[in-house]
Amino acid sequence: MTLFYIGAAIGAVLAVAYLIVGGLSFLRIRRELAAGTGIDELDRELDASEVALVPGFTWKATVAVLTSLVLLVIASYSGAFWYVLAFSGLGTAAAVIVAFVIELRGDRVGIVK
Repeated sequence: MTLFYIGAAIGAVLAVAYLIVGGLSFLRIRRELAAGTGIDELDRELDASEVALVPGFTWKATVAVLTSLVLLVIASYSGAFWYVLAFSGLGTAAAVIVAFVIELRGDRVGIVK
């Protein structure tokens, strides 16, 4: 039961952080689109297929899918491992929050320059 409370507390903190950074990112994008500065010439010239090919993405995505599959198989054999799935979800949320923060920091640095 203690593990549940720890996970719930971490989840609550992550939910608040997720909403804050997601909201800030949404407002930034909305501001850029309203000002007409959301897309620059380089973005207009890029082909969607070029943007989709991120170096190293395929092997990272494959490892992530295989890891998820292994965790699901392990959890299906024993109920003692179900907490692993919940905490991996919390880890995913934390990773997205970090990505939002990095994006927002990059935008602030770009404004200063």
